[in-house]
Amino acid sequence: MTTADLIELSEYDESDPIDLSDDDIEMIESQVDGLRVEYRRGKQVVLHTDHRVGVVALPDGPTIEIQPKIGEPNLVTLLRYANGTEPTHLSHETELESGTNFVDTVAALFLEELEAVLSQGLRREYVDVEGTEEYLRGRLNVQRQLAGGHGKTDFECDYDEFTYDTTLNQTILCVANTLSSLVDSTEIAGELREYQSRLRRRVTLREVSIEEAERIELTRLTDYYEKVLALSRLVLKHIYIEDIVAGEGASYSLLIGMNDVFEKVVERSARETVNERDGWSVEGQARTDNLLRGNPSIRMRPDFVVKRHGEPVLVGDAKWKTKVNNNDVYQVVAYQTAYDAPCVLVYPDNDGAVENDYSVKNGHSLAMLELPTGVNTTDVGEFGRENVERFFAFLSRTLG
Repeated sequence: MTTADLIELSEYDESDPIDLSDDDIEMIESQVDGLRVEYRRGKQVVLHTDHRVGVVALPDGPTIEIQPKIGEPNLVTLLRYANGTEPTHLSHETELESGTNFVDTVAALFLEELEAVLSQGLRREYVDVEGTEEYLRGRLNVQRQLAGGHGKTDFECDYDEFTYDTTLNQTILCVANTLSSLVDSTEIAGELREYQSRLRRRVTLREVSIEEAERIELTRLTDYYEKVLALSRLVLKHIYIEDIVAGEGASYSLLIGMNDVFEKVVERSARETVNERDGWSVEGQARTDNLLRGNPSIRMRPDFVVKRHGEPVLVGDAKWKTKVNNNDVYQVVAYQTAYDAPCVLVYPDNDGAVENDYSVKNGHSLAMLELPTGVNTTDVGEFGRENVERFFAFLSRTLG
């Protein structure tokens, strides 16, 4: 890809005036959340970004890459820590350190976790099957049998089949197929296609929706899928692809909201902080509807609640921002009222500019805390330790 084919932007940024085709503009305005088109004189436009980072490949125009700006984090490490993944493949780790494009970054992380799953073996499960069989199998579906007409010798059956062709395995195959068509790296694409070939011997390749993927529930027998499923959901939730024409690249976008990523970073930091404390726990995306009485009920979801022996002792929200917004303060104070506990707004690294402590009239404290997300390291363990140390120091100071 030449420099002319690539526009590099960051969060909350804008491009120079550029020429885009009608098809390019139509795709951005109808399919790409995270880019806004501003029309200038003539046919030129300026593109504006928000908190989302990633890549957009336009039908006729350039590829647009958007990098994180707040806290200037190492995006690979941030994504790994947020999704609980660890580097397992040295060649991918080396390649990512040198700065690959965004799709290759996500694909390499996905490939690492796919390799880990396949090394333990695909999991088979019982699935419900409706089929027409020569012999009676399982349960006869009388309604379908009668609807089939007179003289029919086959049986309409409902039965359970022990198979690899589950929604879980179909999901990872779908994502592997999608990413292999979009990556620049021939090495990553080749490995993804190799694993696709292995999967397709036992698993049906089909389009899996994010709604289906979100409904998948892992058990103790399938919990080793947890990380690859998290990355699969990440891709399915945020990717848009035009039809891929044979011999040509696809027009697509893969933009991931840094708000979502940071929420996961903060929740994991909180969990790892309290892991060693007896009776302590963290509830992520906690829900409360007891603040206001009336119908319909108003539900509130703080990003995390720290509990001691089941009782809330701290409620918090993660904010991927560089300054405090009054509405964010009102929001977390409302959480505080519902939980009757101190509250904290957690921000990315900003050199201490937003850190502060307040006393609220209800007698509880309100704090602004920064986590060191700007730690520029490829070592996920080091990144996690620094974030946990900062959160632990805050927790000790606030709660003892």
